[in-house]
Amino acid sequence: MPYLFHLDAAYSFAHIPRIQGGLNPSNYSTDENKLTLSGWMTTMSHFELGLLFEFNQTDRLPFNLESGGFYGKKNFFDDWSGDKFGLDAGVLVQFVPTNRLRDPITPYNDLANFTLFGEIYKNFLFQGDAITITPVIGADLGIANRGYPWLNPFIGGRLSRDPFLIDLSFLGSFGFGNRRTIDVSQFRGYAFTAYRSIDIELVMSYAIVEEGSLSVGYFNRLFARAFPQGRQGFFVQLDLPIPIL
Repeated sequence: MPYLFHLDAAYSFAHIPRIQGGLNPSNYSTDENKLTLSGWMTTMSHFELGLLFEFNQTDRLPFNLESGGFYGKKNFFDDWSGDKFGLDAGVLVQFVPTNRLRDPITPYNDLANFTLFGEIYKNFLFQGDAITITPVIGADLGIANRGYPWLNPFIGGRLSRDPFLIDLSFLGSFGFGNRRTIDVSQFRGYAFTAYRSIDIELVMSYAIVEEGSLSVGYFNRLFARAFPQGRQGFFVQLDLPIPIL
């Protein structure tokens, strides 16, 4: 089978009615239009390399680059290959332009953001292997060029029956800073903020071509402290694989 280079494009719209703990002003609200473009491929050694770029528009900032970065991910264990469970882990590095850090909608700590991430999963087969249910648990641990670290745990599950897949996840964000308010007019990133959030996300995907997919999703913020509150919206994503060898 040839190597496949994946081109991904995702558009999301979100409404944020308030910033919890926000000051100057305390009633800041906005709509958010985001475009995420990425490219990635997996080698024969189950090592994945990728680039990603985010573009965003809010009431405070026009549509332009929000972040750019790269990542590497390794599949250490695979239950399809006989291991007792699956384990993926990797490193993500993202850079954020200075002007984007003026808006508390930008969910980054500072200019350079470094993340270690991993997830553990297990596939269970039903109805003669026609249906797969996959519980997943994982976390991201990161730190920026200044400030305090953060931890983003998540838990969820996938239900797949070819060519459909449904993914339900709960995602948390926890910053270990010491500030519990957001000065909107003087905002410069979340590096020193004790922010908290819990989101729910539902995604439905349909397989197209070889290893490609078209997905639509809904997300809603269930809890927030010193962070955008009540954020909810939808996204559409296309994953297009291109044979290169």
